[in-house]
Amino acid sequence: MKRKGFKKMSFEEAKLKLKTRSVRLKTPSKKKVSKKKVQSISKLKKQLWEECKRIVRKTYIKEDGTWECFTCGRRIDEPFKAQTGHFLPSSTCGAYLRYDLRNLRIQDYFCNINLGGNGAEYYKRLVQTCGQKYVDQLFLDKQKTIKADTDWYLKKIEEYKLL
Repeated sequence: MKRKGFKKMSFEEAKLKLKTRSVRLKTPSKKKVSKKKVQSISKLKKQLWEECKRIVRKTYIKEDGTWECFTCGRRIDEPFKAQTGHFLPSSTCGAYLRYDLRNLRIQDYFCNINLGGNGAEYYKRLVQTCGQKYVDQLFLDKQKTIKADTDWYLKKIEEYKLL
């Protein structure tokens, strides 16, 4: 089978072609502009959530180094058992309330996961501790929409690192 597409050339033509190719390669190339590496949104979300957990655990820790589940009152003695639960579920509220510290409290695994946040008891205790106006404001803020882009996440992370 004969190969097509290859041109027979003399030694001088091949030498000339190689010379012109090397001249093309030696021409100065444009400087590459280094772009600032942008973090992915998912990594920023994880980072912000870690900051939220840190702040909530620091805020609601008792003097003896334990926590109390906000909804059932059960004592939580190990840090990995202390979960950060949402009053308004993160699936229904936007990024504005998902990472808002007013919406977050310490819960145990049973209340947060098995009971789905134990919303009725959460509501009752939140009204008792913070007042009805506080809860009403959270419900109003649920309607807010924001543009949660990388800049928003970075600002929020920086804000929470200072707390």
